[in-house]
Amino acid sequence: MGFYDAFKDALSVAQKADNVELYRQLLDLCAQALDLQEENAQLKGENAELRKAKDLEARIVRHKQPFISLNDDEQHLPYCALCWAKENKLYQMKILQDRGYTSVYCKNCGNKCEYEK
Repeated sequence: MGFYDAFKDALSVAQKADNVELYRQLLDLCAQALDLQEENAQLKGENAELRKAKDLEARIVRHKQPFISLNDDEQHLPYCALCWAKENKLYQMKILQDRGYTSVYCKNCGNKCEYEK
């Protein structure tokens, strides 16, 4: 028997007993329980997002220039360090030039930097 079924049965018993006060209290309790279920689901989602961000943070390699990369990325793609600091989001930087040094640009915030390979 699930949560909803148990409340439905309790409401039915209170209604048959003609106990209006008990019926009202059960309805209030049911509403509170549903609110708690919703809050629990929301907190579980937030917790999953925080865990994901923490795991991603552990993979980040910081460089002297304002870009970051991921330690397990074989392509060594550059991501904007400024956007990561502000938004905790990875924005891949666009490679503008690749001649001994690499010039990259972030389309999101306009960050430009150069680095040697």
